[in-house]
Amino acid sequence: MRLATTVVTLALSCTLLFTGAEAAVAETPTPTPEPTATSTTDQASPSPSPSVSTSIEPSATETVPAPTSSGQVQPADVPAMGVPTYRNPYCQDLSVLMTPAIQQANGLPADYLGPPVTLGQAPDLVGWVPKEGALFNNPFTKASTVVVRQLLNGFRAATPGTTVRIAMYSMSRWDAAKAVIRAHCRGVNIQYLTDDHADGTSSSQATKTVLTADATGSLFKACYLSCSSDYKWRGERVRVVTTQNPLYRPYMHAKYITFDSLAGVPFVSMVSSGNFTSTQVSRGWNNIYTAVNDPTTYDFLNGRLNEMWADTSGNDYAVKSSTGWPVRTSYFFPWAVANPDDSLQTVDPATDPYTKFLENVKCTGAAKGYGNSKRKTQVLVSMYQWTSSRLYLARRLKRLKNAGCEVKVIMSASEWDLEVMPILRKYDKKKAKTTYKNGNILIRNGDRGSKFVHSKFIIVNGKWGSDKKAHYVWTGSGNWTKSSLRFNNEVNLLIKGGPAYHQFKANWNKIWNSNKYSRPITKLESEKQSREDA
Repeated sequence: MRLATTVVTLALSCTLLFTGAEAAVAETPTPTPEPTATSTTDQASPSPSPSVSTSIEPSATETVPAPTSSGQVQPADVPAMGVPTYRNPYCQDLSVLMTPAIQQANGLPADYLGPPVTLGQAPDLVGWVPKEGALFNNPFTKASTVVVRQLLNGFRAATPGTTVRIAMYSMSRWDAAKAVIRAHCRGVNIQYLTDDHADGTSSSQATKTVLTADATGSLFKACYLSCSSDYKWRGERVRVVTTQNPLYRPYMHAKYITFDSLAGVPFVSMVSSGNFTSTQVSRGWNNIYTAVNDPTTYDFLNGRLNEMWADTSGNDYAVKSSTGWPVRTSYFFPWAVANPDDSLQTVDPATDPYTKFLENVKCTGAAKGYGNSKRKTQVLVSMYQWTSSRLYLARRLKRLKNAGCEVKVIMSASEWDLEVMPILRKYDKKKAKTTYKNGNILIRNGDRGSKFVHSKFIIVNGKWGSDKKAHYVWTGSGNWTKSSLRFNNEVNLLIKGGPAYHQFKANWNKIWNSNKYSRPITKLESEKQSREDA
């Protein structure tokens, strides 16, 4: 009844018809290059009643004010009762967004975005329900679209009056733009945050055009040099990326979506390693974790998005754990830096949460059925980028190997600094019975042809602290780089219990055990060629 009342009200007050002039969409379809990225007290907010709002409000306990829309289209004359109601003119004729140049560049028809979408229309996807757990793509098979499809299914299934908030590093796929645009047109309130490098793609521009064409609840913003960070360059926030050295440019590198209600399921959050790009679908191994009925994670992620949107310094590292099962601990980066004017910031292991996590790993003492066949703790890593600024993580893994843990690493060799592997592979035969008694850490390279491992996760199975039945997975957008810890906006999720461990372990084993998907490292790599985080 409330939704029906809202639709009628909007029909009387906010209906938009074409008035003769059509807003232009950028004709240039070529995407811009997508560079390499390198404790709160939030409480659960009550589930909001569905309505097409006039502004996007933060969760009940968030103190950061909601942003205001920057683009508006004035409503036309009020139509007669019974006339279809459109949220803005584009919703009445989506084909105007598909310019000839865009069609040609992307091989898409003029009607790709589908028929007109009326306010209050049923979702494009009915019968799908989000479930707790992880999903993985396989860039070698038809399952390459699994991760991006999970993200887009959220938009396709979103009902009018609900609110979706998204932080996404890159968008170049038109199926993503289509899902977002059609959700907005039927009355879903969308707050879309991206990195400025991606703002020039035709799909991103079309999304921005539609979301900001009316004043009824959706917003779009591109962050410049990351959001909500105290990092500076020479006293002001200016672009410092160069072809020779792109790693010191901060990015809004997070990839997550929250839904206040999705297909009848409250407080849904999706945290991904992949972006809305074709490279992530056709070439990169990626994962996505969906948390359902979890108001703590939902509120935490919304609070961080509102902080990034405000784009003021001082809103840096934060962490929050849920109270349900599985236990989900969310981490937000960057960590505050001592001297934000210095681009050569050092990284302190003492303030790296991964250091503290690995220090709690115990190699012996796992309960029966945990660890490997000898009940030794397993530490399994899949890491896209790993730079020399965080070599201490490699040293910690080596110490765990020497202490008897089973440590194995899947890498993207072209994305690792050359200093990392010698630490993992270091083996002195003269000291074989002492310092390096357990030999090298086994490594496999996930670079196979044009395919590569883009997932960034670590699995622990065995003993962690006093827990003899530890099953942990740490996943998200952050690589093991200085940028991910100090400069970028990143979101990672540490999951204890539930289906996550078995799901991630199965994916890790699939890549590790196949010569098609990875190859063993038998010698040190001598070259590094960055493909950037496309």
